[in-house]
Amino acid sequence: LLYEGLSPSNAIFGGARDPPSATEKGLGRGYFVNLLKMVDSHTTSNYDFLFRRPSAVVLSGYEDAILSMGAAMIPTEFTAAAKVCLHFTLPSMSTGAALLLDTENNELAYFEENDKVKHLPKMGVVWDAVRQRMLEVRRSPVPDNDPIRTVMPNLAQDSGQVFVIAPMVDQRRSLYRVLVLLLAVCDELSEVHLEKLRILERNVIVTAARVLANETSEKERATIENMLDVCGDLIDLDIVSLSVKILKHIMSTVKPTTSTLFFLEDGTQELVAYAYNGVALDTEIRKPVSESIYGECFRMGEVVNISNVQQDLRFNPRIDTIKDYEPTHLLCIPVKRRGTQGTQSVIGVLVVCDKNDRPFTKHDEDGLLYSLHFCSSMLNNTLVYQRELALKKQNEVLLQVAKNLFTSLDNISSLLREIMNEARRLTNAERCSLFLLDNSTKNLVATVFNSDLLKEGALTIKMGQGIAGYVAQTGRTVNITDAQKHPQFFKEVDNSTGFFTKHILCFPIMDSNGAVVGVAQLCNKINGKFFTKYDEELANTFSVYCGISIYHSKLYNAVVASHSRSSLATELMLYHMKVQPEELEKITQSSLPPTTSFHPDFCKMTFSPNIQLKANDETVVAVMSMMNEMDLINKFQLHPDTLGRFVFMVKKGYRDPPYHNWMHAFAVAHFLYTLYCCSNKLPCLDDLEVLAVFVSCLCHDIDHRGTNNAFQVCSKSPLAALYTSEGSVMERHHLAQTLCILNSPGCNIFENFSDSDYKTIVGMIQNNILDTDIATHLKKSKFIKEMASCGYDRSNPEHHKLLCSLIMTSCDLTSSCKTWDCSRAISDLIYLEFFSQGDLEKALGITPIEMMDRDRANIPEQQLRFLDGIAGPVFQLLSQLIPESAEAYHSLLENREHWAALKATGKRFSIDITTELSVRLPTHVE
Repeated sequence: LLYEGLSPSNAIFGGARDPPSATEKGLGRGYFVNLLKMVDSHTTSNYDFLFRRPSAVVLSGYEDAILSMGAAMIPTEFTAAAKVCLHFTLPSMSTGAALLLDTENNELAYFEENDKVKHLPKMGVVWDAVRQRMLEVRRSPVPDNDPIRTVMPNLAQDSGQVFVIAPMVDQRRSLYRVLVLLLAVCDELSEVHLEKLRILERNVIVTAARVLANETSEKERATIENMLDVCGDLIDLDIVSLSVKILKHIMSTVKPTTSTLFFLEDGTQELVAYAYNGVALDTEIRKPVSESIYGECFRMGEVVNISNVQQDLRFNPRIDTIKDYEPTHLLCIPVKRRGTQGTQSVIGVLVVCDKNDRPFTKHDEDGLLYSLHFCSSMLNNTLVYQRELALKKQNEVLLQVAKNLFTSLDNISSLLREIMNEARRLTNAERCSLFLLDNSTKNLVATVFNSDLLKEGALTIKMGQGIAGYVAQTGRTVNITDAQKHPQFFKEVDNSTGFFTKHILCFPIMDSNGAVVGVAQLCNKINGKFFTKYDEELANTFSVYCGISIYHSKLYNAVVASHSRSSLATELMLYHMKVQPEELEKITQSSLPPTTSFHPDFCKMTFSPNIQLKANDETVVAVMSMMNEMDLINKFQLHPDTLGRFVFMVKKGYRDPPYHNWMHAFAVAHFLYTLYCCSNKLPCLDDLEVLAVFVSCLCHDIDHRGTNNAFQVCSKSPLAALYTSEGSVMERHHLAQTLCILNSPGCNIFENFSDSDYKTIVGMIQNNILDTDIATHLKKSKFIKEMASCGYDRSNPEHHKLLCSLIMTSCDLTSSCKTWDCSRAISDLIYLEFFSQGDLEKALGITPIEMMDRDRANIPEQQLRFLDGIAGPVFQLLSQLIPESAEAYHSLLENREHWAALKATGKRFSIDITTELSVRLPTHVE
């Protein structure tokens, strides 16, 4: 500081003085009583020092002046009282003045009653004495041009008078700074005058320190109150409005000529101001971070205080001038936000220029830092909110973009137009072109330019040629501020389109695998110097939507084409499956014959339609006869034509593998019929459940290909692609074919059902067909065993489902309970189909399981495992729940004995193949 640093020996009277006594250290009663005793001989007993004057106490003018000065609270009161005290100390004084330290500017100042402040110039005769911290009695006249006359314009020194310059030094706490300067023009000083000045000095120093402390405290209190009021007003989520409020506060407190508040814009790496001198701007002020002096303050995070802008090389008038105002004094304050663990980061810069034609002081810096300390948190919160709001708007825009794009998937040209429109709107670009990569030629092709179809065909750019070709080749986004000067700019596009390109933002469009499928090129930023970092981020996000929409557009068109082909194939299949009128007429015009007309043993459980029923053409009539004798046609009012057409369609839906063909389905339905007959109409089930199980038996293997679920999965067949995720691949396909036939014209045998009954029976058919998967049966076998041991409860819906599942499985395995000759003949067909699958697996490079491998299979052993592990327990449980079915279980046990005898011979059982199996490889395997 200007007034600090001298030793105690430089006190105003030139010598070392004793430390202040205990009574001199404060404004206590004893100090002033002793002081008054030294000055005057008047009695001071019974004086109560509370700045009041009891009527019983009579004081002299000097005492009254001392007490008035001791009671001073503000600088103007103090300097006025000090001047009066100086007059009583030096009665011959003709002109005098008292100056007090101005702590705000750290200068001695003359405080006038109208709150005007005159600072002591730092030159001239008075300044020399102040620097020496010495009392100076000047006998020669003060020059007319001495700067002190600005403070004391009436300074006149007559002959014989002296000019007394008395700096009062605060020696407490070892500060040694000049707090008060007393100036007087008076007669020559005597020892009495000097002694009175010593006494006055003590009182002046104590009182001045208290006044300054009070002044500082009042300023701090006022500042805090002001900041609290400001902070209450700073609750604002709009950055422009908040900037205006902060700058108004700065203008009212610091009183600079201009003030600006800059914030960093991430997208452009520029400092942006939204307000100037407390007024919102119509057009933002932008300054580069890398070149401007404000950017230096932001980057360094330190205060920049320039006392003479014209002489400081850091200030570039071309860049740093704001609103055409060239300042003389400049102060830049970094605005910092407080982070975790005491960290700080710069979020903006406050710039103030010129203040009363004086450079900005340390006090100004501290005051602004103090104000910004309160404002920074709200500024940061508002900036974060603005960013979150911008992000929210961006997400909303992108969601709308996604909606717009995904409504144009059916037409690739419309989609490309929509992509370009959205890209231009998002980035505020003048034009946009979209190139798709032609993988066959490795060229970029654009059929749509700036949302318009090109009149002269497609625009083609080679891979690696121009900006678009470079982006397609590298997969990187390119942002070019001056396209014409860029070495990779392909001017032929401008020549062909007649468009002049200034700025380019080019970004790749990729598929889900990260492969480039196209390139979008945005040209010329509207209302901007160039495309920003924010535009790049937005474009990269937008490109994801573009890639997905283009991929799905192609996929959608492929699906539509595939659906059309599938519809044609289904139409062709249904045409060939179509029931001819003469076929339907043959079975509906006459009454249905009894089932025994087809074979005398037709009603026996051991009867095997696969082997014993020779006339395949009679099976459709036989199905309808079985349903008629089960009273299903009459109970459910099934129309004969519809039923006949349905059965014919189901029969035509079966292929001709050795075992899983129409005759197998007929045999399964036949076993249910025999079970119904022998058990007195299956009283354990409802009529609707009986109908559902019978239809399920007929349809449970429609379109069987002679291969099992495992083969479908390992060969990656189309069926596996459709149903692998759900399990039971073939069973779900059989169900789908069943529903397809039911939905075919004239085949819905349930057309007369109510909605609830229709949904119920379709659900039953679904469960029944899926239960024919042995894997599904094994999962339920535990619960079926518990039901058999506890007893069937007809009122329990779950028992109904389990019993239907068991009946479906037993019907499907009915070949195990026929006579030995029939059972062995059927096993030939089964293993012929198994071995054919094994041969297909070998052709695919897959090792078949032993049961499917004709070179390894031991048929008697395989049959014993099957009967003991699966078929035997099934029919045993069935005989427990439906005792009338015991005949089937006994027949199975007899067949097991035959297989055991064959195994005992130790010879491999061979199959007598009389016909070749007609099984084709799937198309994709061929």
